[in-house]
Amino acid sequence: MSLAITHLIRNRSSRNLLAFGCLLICGTAFGAEKTSDALFVVSKNDHCGYINSSGLLAIQMVFEDCRDFSESLAPVQINKRWGFINQHGKLEIRPQFDECRWSFSEGLTAVRLGKNWGYIDVRGNFVIPPRFDYAQGFSEGRAVVLVGDKRGIIDKTGVLLTDPFDNSGSSFSDELLEVERDGKWGFVNLQGDVVIPIQFHRVKGFAEGLAAAEFSDQKNRWGFVDRSGNTVIPPQFQDAEYFEEGLAPVEIDFKYGYINKAGNLTIKPSFDRAYSFSDGLGLVVKNDKYGFIDSSGQFAVSPRYDLCFPFRAELAAVSYGKWQQKGIDFDPPKYEGIWGYIDKNGHEVWEPSRMEISLTTPEAK
Repeated sequence: MSLAITHLIRNRSSRNLLAFGCLLICGTAFGAEKTSDALFVVSKNDHCGYINSSGLLAIQMVFEDCRDFSESLAPVQINKRWGFINQHGKLEIRPQFDECRWSFSEGLTAVRLGKNWGYIDVRGNFVIPPRFDYAQGFSEGRAVVLVGDKRGIIDKTGVLLTDPFDNSGSSFSDELLEVERDGKWGFVNLQGDVVIPIQFHRVKGFAEGLAAAEFSDQKNRWGFVDRSGNTVIPPQFQDAEYFEEGLAPVEIDFKYGYINKAGNLTIKPSFDRAYSFSDGLGLVVKNDKYGFIDSSGQFAVSPRYDLCFPFRAELAAVSYGKWQQKGIDFDPPKYEGIWGYIDKNGHEVWEPSRMEISLTTPEAK
């Protein structure tokens, strides 16, 4: 089942995010569909299709692989080739591409032919010919591409705006992109000009006007800067994430809680890991299990899952399963699990068979 989320594509450093990173290798960013139009990937017997937010099958499970909808189109694999369907399951772009990681953003999407990536429009025509080693989706009129082992920024004509950087985030946010040169991080604007000096040990992308930054000093603590590079919340945390819905996860004494934009703790640090809020709920980890809390810090969905994604359009993907560690230390582990969806009350609207779940739930171990 191909699943991924926009908020977790950005650079994040926790070991728990390795779980999401491994899944993102074959996943895509969640689309920006309205709740009433949202469709969700489901799979069974090596084929996939889509359900609606009520858990009813909307598009039959006839595809070899599926990605999420965005701008009313979704990539699907047929006979090992990728094309695009509409929300009625009808092919709009015939299967002809070797790879497609996500669907459309700003009228374009990245696809691979042979070894190279380029961009097509909603009719399937190449607007930017395949010539990049990898390509991300467009945001704010810009896209991040891989040129050799470096990251470049292109506009919608495919022109590189600056010399490539050593590393970068995956997309612009608030008209800024985090970039790395010579081991230090800063931010560039839409023209590729450095507007926040490349001086931090690490940074994370902007959200709600603020960005988490790890300051390059003896303590290497995290704080928050504004779009002018001014320190708004002083560096004091072991880790920090994105502001969403006015709250940001931070790590204090090896536990995660949440602060507001004034830097005040609103949810005390009591979680093994915490992620940004979405749809009014925050994804947290406690005792190696995933659950969801509300803005008061109370559990809305008790921590009982082995892996989850944040809510999107009123549903969240949840899983019972386990990580399979390979024999080589640097080889990333592979997650094997049974996936379903829950609503914000914790009710499963699409779930695996009870027999399969009973073999993998913590209570059965």
